[in-house]
Amino acid sequence: MKEQYDDKNGYCRMLGHTLSFRYCRVMNAGLPCHNILNCWFERFDVETFVGENYSREEQQDIFKPPKMKIATMVEVVENVTGGKKDEKS
Repeated sequence: MKEQYDDKNGYCRMLGHTLSFRYCRVMNAGLPCHNILNCWFERFDVETFVGENYSREEQQDIFKPPKMKIATMVEVVENVTGGKKDEKS
């Protein structure tokens, strides 16, 4: 049962405040945060939890390295501008 630890709270090193496990479990487009093992291992066997509740493919998506901030910013700009470049150059 994925919801069994949802009421537990822990400190999020990325955001800098306390969050529920539920947030960490679904924050990545419905999948857990890539840092879930590092943040929760002291509270319960989170590695077993992930192994029992997510397929190998989902685990690959969960643990793929996050995009660098600059890559995310470039994507946002491209989405806003429609991918158009300045033609005056």
